[in-house]
Amino acid sequence: MYAYIIIGSLIYMIFLFNLPLLHHKNNGLTHLKIFRFFLLIPIIVYFFFLALFRSLNVGTDYSMYYEVYVNGKYTEHFDFFIILIYEFARQENNFLIFTFIITGLFITFNLLAIKKTCYNFFVSFTFFVLSFYFFYVLNGMRQAVAISILFLGIYYIRKEQFKLKDLLLYILLIFLAKQFHFSAVYMFPLIFLRFIKIDKPIVIVAFIFTAISYFSPFTKDIATSILMNFNFYVQKYVNQPEYFFSVNKEKGIVEFMPVMIQYFFLYYSLTLKQAKSISNRFTLNYYLAFLFLYAGSGIEAIDRLQLYFYPAVILFYDYFIYSIYSNGNGEKRKPLMSMPKTMAIVCVSFWFLYFVIRVAQGTLGINPYEIMS
Repeated sequence: MYAYIIIGSLIYMIFLFNLPLLHHKNNGLTHLKIFRFFLLIPIIVYFFFLALFRSLNVGTDYSMYYEVYVNGKYTEHFDFFIILIYEFARQENNFLIFTFIITGLFITFNLLAIKKTCYNFFVSFTFFVLSFYFFYVLNGMRQAVAISILFLGIYYIRKEQFKLKDLLLYILLIFLAKQFHFSAVYMFPLIFLRFIKIDKPIVIVAFIFTAISYFSPFTKDIATSILMNFNFYVQKYVNQPEYFFSVNKEKGIVEFMPVMIQYFFLYYSLTLKQAKSISNRFTLNYYLAFLFLYAGSGIEAIDRLQLYFYPAVILFYDYFIYSIYSNGNGEKRKPLMSMPKTMAIVCVSFWFLYFVIRVAQGTLGINPYEIMS
């Protein structure tokens, strides 16, 4: 547990310490230039170490991946690139090769996506860690890689000038992600988020629907009926449909509070700045879709689907903080603290507190952490 808390606390303190420096960006004093070598690289290396040398008890699925490696039945369960990685690891007689490649791909694609899509690398990396998306590779390893590839694909589908080559590159990345986890094919409709205009009434209506559905079985029953049409999941979980397509974990008002707070941040962002560009509009729609899927929270299939929208957390808070410190809000003549700047501290503090709570709860099976013996 302390291994994760150290990472989260360090990056949270660095974020707070450097938040006032954001308005000096034109002078070259940015998070990335100051901390890339001295802090970001050691943090990434430290995480890679934790992922590579964890025991089989860390992450609810990790022991399963090892068991498949031992019995050699990976061709029956997994997609093409996973099979190739397994075969290479077995050829070298070392399971850590499998873990090394999967973790390396996950980190590489995510860092590349952050670099290409976000305003500020360090702000985005902070939420990459505190949102818990950083740790998903300790659990759902195959889907984690697929998500990271699609995160990179978002760079192409939210361009202001969306050309045929961008569409083809996104389709190519979906095809690549599919070779790690077949469910990636269901993410093609993300393209249409670029065409939706978001405003405050839409966010309010979405929140009301999410709140009602979160506590109501009616809408979840409808979601279950829809999900039963996805052959990939139906065939995969034919022996345990009740677990995957029905509510298998009840969540109450305490679990809903973080959702409500995130809706507030989304609503508040719309009071700061109108999202005129397609890229920013896509980011807001993507994050709204992420929050909206909490309407089906507790259904395993919905929870797995929602993971593909996890990068929206990174993109949104990068945009949110950029909005606060742009358009003159960060000029020297302005006061050191203001309501928007206070909100920037509030949002990152919320995610840090949420991070600590999830570590303590052992979310995704990462607690307690043990080094491989």
